[in-house]
Amino acid sequence: MGNNELYDRLEYDAIKTDWHAWMSKTAQALRHTDIRRFGTWAELERLSKNVPAMRWLVIRLNNYHINPSPVSPAEAALYIFACYCPDNRVLGYVVDTLMLCYRTSDSKGMLMCARIHSVVNRKEEYPHLNGLYNIMMGFFLKEFARFLGPEWEGGSFMTENDFREAERYLPDFKASGFKEMVQARATPQITGEELARRCNMSNTAFRAHFKETFGTTVSHWLRERKKERIMHSLLHTDLPISKISERYGFRNDSTFSEYCRRNFGSAPSEIRKNKPVTET
Repeated sequence: MGNNELYDRLEYDAIKTDWHAWMSKTAQALRHTDIRRFGTWAELERLSKNVPAMRWLVIRLNNYHINPSPVSPAEAALYIFACYCPDNRVLGYVVDTLMLCYRTSDSKGMLMCARIHSVVNRKEEYPHLNGLYNIMMGFFLKEFARFLGPEWEGGSFMTENDFREAERYLPDFKASGFKEMVQARATPQITGEELARRCNMSNTAFRAHFKETFGTTVSHWLRERKKERIMHSLLHTDLPISKISERYGFRNDSTFSEYCRRNFGSAPSEIRKNKPVTET
């Protein structure tokens, strides 16, 4: 549904209600809202103070069965509008919009929600949005943990650039720290020199910063990380042993078997055979 079509429908539905005049002014304000120019949001902020009318509006939007995505200009304007209203029913629409973006792996929608929140509540004059902020933080932290986690866990639908953008909108979210950067860019077969290059640092500066941050050397950390990932693959995935061997850069299965005996005390097949039974 296009911008004008949506606003026209709302104006038509308001004709026989007490909110007709308010909806006409609102539709006009929505049409003049530019989501990139914060100065155009002022009229929406003023009109949102009519709580009964805002409740009516949210009911209508729910009845339309529109999937609220702030990526659409029309729906982004409505999201801005709803954020300004300090009413729990209207806030429910705002939260539902964010949760829909998360459920559908809509990273652009999540970032738009975060951006709008950061503008609306930049002076913290809308405490009703604090709960929304906490939900956003939870989602971004969860996805960042997935992004930093082992590749066998499936990763996140969000990218490194998404997380860097999120930092601009969520003061408590940090994705560009040294530790996070190292964890995000370390791959199964990467060397210390390659990791330094990927972090845009000289090898000497990288190693010094790494030791200060992680409390160990790069080479030791990479070796331990490799062991942890291999053990996880053997115990918690159904990947063939030959595929695990290939993924971690071993020349052949016998070399991989020797590595496992040396580091874990058993051959890969024995580790997998003797893995603990998980209770259900």
